Amino acid sequence: MPRMAANTMEGAGATRARGLRALPRMLARAPRFLLKLARMTRLVLQAWVTARFYPPLDIHDADDCAREMLALGLAWPPVAANDDESLLRGVIHAAQGWPAEQRPITSGPEGPFGRWLLGSEGTPVPPASRARVRDLWLGRPSLAARRLWHHLDHLRSMLPEGILPPWRRSLFRWMASTAHLVHGTPVSSALWFMAELGEDPSAGADEMWLDSPAWQRAHPRGLDSGRALFLAWASGRSRRMVPAETAPVVGPVETAAPGGVNLYGHFCYPSGLSEAAWQMRRALEAAGVPVAPRDMPATVHHDKLDREGMRGPEIHPVSIHLLPPEHALADIHARSMSHSRHHASRVAVWYWELERAPALWAKRAKAYQEIWAPTRFIRDSFASSFEVPVRTMTPGLAMAPFEPRSRSYFGLPETPFLVLFSFDMCSVFERKNPLGLIRAFRKAFRHGEDAVLAIKVTRGDHDPGAMALLRHEEAAGKVIIIDRLMTRADTNALTACCDAYASLHRAEGFGLTMAEAMLLGKPVVATDYSGNRDFMTKRTSYLVGYRKVPIARDLPQYPAGIPWAEPDEDEAADHLRRMFDRPAEARSVALRGRALARRVLDPVAASHRLRQRLAELAGSPLQSRAA
Repeated sequence: MPRMAANTMEGAGATRARGLRALPRMLARAPRFLLKLARMTRLVLQAWVTARFYPPLDIHDADDCAREMLALGLAWPPVAANDDESLLRGVIHAAQGWPAEQRPITSGPEGPFGRWLLGSEGTPVPPASRARVRDLWLGRPSLAARRLWHHLDHLRSMLPEGILPPWRRSLFRWMASTAHLVHGTPVSSALWFMAELGEDPSAGADEMWLDSPAWQRAHPRGLDSGRALFLAWASGRSRRMVPAETAPVVGPVETAAPGGVNLYGHFCYPSGLSEAAWQMRRALEAAGVPVAPRDMPATVHHDKLDREGMRGPEIHPVSIHLLPPEHALADIHARSMSHSRHHASRVAVWYWELERAPALWAKRAKAYQEIWAPTRFIRDSFASSFEVPVRTMTPGLAMAPFEPRSRSYFGLPETPFLVLFSFDMCSVFERKNPLGLIRAFRKAFRHGEDAVLAIKVTRGDHDPGAMALLRHEEAAGKVIIIDRLMTRADTNALTACCDAYASLHRAEGFGLTMAEAMLLGKPVVATDYSGNRDFMTKRTSYLVGYRKVPIARDLPQYPAGIPWAEPDEDEAADHLRRMFDRPAEARSVALRGRALARRVLDPVAASHRLRQRLAELAGSPLQSRAA
């Protein structure tokens, strides 16, 4: 019996045995769990006492702020200095001379307070620091603290209404102490978060509605036609609320549309899935489809963008989920803080890298009306085991504008031949196969030619052992490791400044980095297997042969025994050498590759496909089933 089938058919005895094996680890963790539980209980009790007997925190009140900061052992007024943390604390201190009703912080650097602070003589911000303060302000300093609120389920469980006035003092104390130590959250970020909440004309009710499925369910029109009733209801849960007629909504209000789509994805986390979500959003908007984006937070330390404008309930009749199927439908709505709509039609767009899909995915698929597969390889993998329809929906891909960067910006040399490979360590090191690429590269350039292989890693700390192997290869020469999280713009600029791209993957669902390199006019060396074959041919890229081998051992997400490719490293070395020796030929291949990628991944054609299929779904009597 194949390994996967055996795993899915194990009985209660195997489950008990696995539980017994895990018991020692559970007991070893018990003291830490009990300590954490005690700390959480203490926080809840202290928060209740604070909310009951203390006035709401007012960061705009210099005396109140000083008491809180001094109790935490922090100086207030802040010590004048030119580091970012001191500058941001200084802005809050300066704003304490302005009424909160004038919104000195949320009006931004172009508001009355900002213009005074950064444009007048004798203000607390010296002229030499004003440009930096402006940049920091525009970057929204509160984001680090906001991410704690959005990402940490246990925090919202302990303080479910923590952003409302009675609970803010406890939330701030936790953020400025525990979160500062555990998560590295700047104290200035907590100060800015509290200042923004203090300037909210709804006293936090709007923010709470956007972050709470329960509030959305209780008042589905809380931000538009049912606003007066909503604010009256919210005032019963919070002190210092304002009358409904004086509380305008901050930001645009979304309304349901007959042909609209709710699009759920990891919008704020720089990754392949994030890029797929943004490309889908752009394609829907280009097709004239109203879109309500809904961000599901990924990790508190890796999400980079602001979730503003990507929160709220499932308002449209159709939803597209561009998220890993490890998450059940109810979990997606809970983690996105989005109240689910009854009788919505739901479609999932899933990426997968092997020839057989996990049994769990077939179960998850039953919650959807149909599954969209981005490539034929993924479609074939799903169709054999899913009970719901699986449809190939090739995505559109357009390169967003970016500022060109020099190689020195990324710490790379001005070598005559620079090859790039990029991957996320969470995408499984063995599947991405960077060591195979390094071996092939060294075979191609063993005689000391001026050629360098750059490997850009995202989330290298996810697998320290694998990262150590890469660092060892880097020390041996010809290889440079870049381990950092980049914006999409910088990622594209990195690809653009290299001479070629290479991927000796063992399996790919789509192959985003290869497609992007082709669109940027780079010659690409790649394994002739799996999803990338939809936009690659032997005339448009340097395809590498392979032999199928079973996965040797269980890996994260990938059970042993399922086949994938073992690329021919000698052939890959020949291709790399050929590109180096025949640059004119490589440029011709790259031009043909760019033309093919533009045709296959044309965003306009993708928009037409989406609009047509959504129209067909709108006329379908089927609705999604319960998760």
